[in-house]
Amino acid sequence: MNLTNCYSSHPNHSSQRTDRLTTPFPIFKLCLTLCLTLCLAFSLLSGCDDSSSESSSMTDLSNMNMTELNGTEVYEFSSRDGEDSSVSISGQIARHALIEGLKSYMNSLESGIAQQGVFEEGELTSIFSIFFDCIDDVCGDESITVSSFLPLKQANIADLSSGKNLLAKLAGQDPVGQHKDWANEFIGWGQDTLSPEALIRDWFTQVEEQAISISNGEMLMTPKGELIQRPDLSSTGLDYTQLTQKFLLGAVAFSQGVDDYLDDSEDGKGILSDHTALVEGKSYTELEHSWDEAFGYFGAARNYLAYSDDEVAQAGGREDFQGANDLNNDDQIDLLSEYNWGHSLNASKRDRGHSTDLSQKAFAAFYRGRLLLASTNTALSTEELTQLKIYRDTAVLAWEKAISATVVHYINACLNDLDSGAEYDFATYAKHWSEMKGFALSFQFNPRSPLSSDQFSQLHTLLGTAPTMPDHSDATSYRMQLLEARSLLANAYLFEQNDVDTW
Repeated sequence: MNLTNCYSSHPNHSSQRTDRLTTPFPIFKLCLTLCLTLCLAFSLLSGCDDSSSESSSMTDLSNMNMTELNGTEVYEFSSRDGEDSSVSISGQIARHALIEGLKSYMNSLESGIAQQGVFEEGELTSIFSIFFDCIDDVCGDESITVSSFLPLKQANIADLSSGKNLLAKLAGQDPVGQHKDWANEFIGWGQDTLSPEALIRDWFTQVEEQAISISNGEMLMTPKGELIQRPDLSSTGLDYTQLTQKFLLGAVAFSQGVDDYLDDSEDGKGILSDHTALVEGKSYTELEHSWDEAFGYFGAARNYLAYSDDEVAQAGGREDFQGANDLNNDDQIDLLSEYNWGHSLNASKRDRGHSTDLSQKAFAAFYRGRLLLASTNTALSTEELTQLKIYRDTAVLAWEKAISATVVHYINACLNDLDSGAEYDFATYAKHWSEMKGFALSFQFNPRSPLSSDQFSQLHTLLGTAPTMPDHSDATSYRMQLLEARSLLANAYLFEQNDVDTW
């Protein structure tokens, strides 16, 4: 059943990438010895304060002034047997497409009710399950809902990969390796303990219940007295489409990338995977594949460095680089390698017109780490593994900072909505708040987050579980809470104040 036939275009912003990152790769041994010695000395002298004791430190050496990348680097590496590419990220891209497909379907519900009439109980949640659970590969026939300036090579989910779903890769589904028990330790959505899966299914249920009510002519009203005709928009200002999409980008893509494929807590898993031989029947080692899967969840096109930030955001630049680029010149866009998905898109949006270069830092660290793996044919030495961890830490830190900058961006949008007073637009405010909240739930999935557990709890106490309306008597107080939340993030992620003010 093909349910997804509407396309939501990416928001546009404006600016160009500037500086290129530097790499310690060619003369790493000398610099690594010096850096590790200095870091060890500093840690012994400074120790740790209680406020950050639950947050593991991450090493970012991406600004070391050494050999420069020139922007022509492509994330493509031959197999050590010399026959095929060793990069395979089809499952990750399929899940990006499933997240987009679910978002598109939820966005279309208002018009769907007008066309279809009354929904029965369980009908809508079953449709959501096509994307989320995808039992027996039922999602394979679903159409791709993104578009580009050239025809897409893939038409439906099965063209990307088969047998994939979102549930299996949601935080809390892996039997080993995750740094928390998400069924009991997931926080950020009020006092009741909900697992990530339970939270998603609860949102699905809320949308279905409202769809049934609307289709029966029983519409809710906004606090301003306006009728709500969208099943995915609650009367309290929750945009369930935005909450769902942004939360899945964190609880699937970010969680899998940083707490699974790039983690080092379990022998034989993540960056401790085997690198001595190719996986039987495959063109990659387990370690190469684990690293590539994390890169796939970041979502960047293989030639990401060749784009300006404007081009990734589809806000200017060359016509043949608008969010995608036909790298192999076959007059079509291959979604597996030539399109920018999810987090990579948001990283470039935040870099535009600001002092950050998070998009390039993340990609360059992924690229250099993979180059290290491609240059080795045996198990990594202690020194090589240390180097790989530095690349891992740099990539993950830039990735998480891009998410944090995006939360700041939506805090600013909410502040503007609050300043509108009684003239605010309810649906717009709900959208901004839900994007802010959905992304902000992501930080807990990184075991090495700069944000401590106490800071994370404080952040979500400040954000709340629903927006305070601009014409409510508590609006001024809530505005102060958002400013405090913004300052908390700025301090934790060491953002420049001008960036914080203007994202």
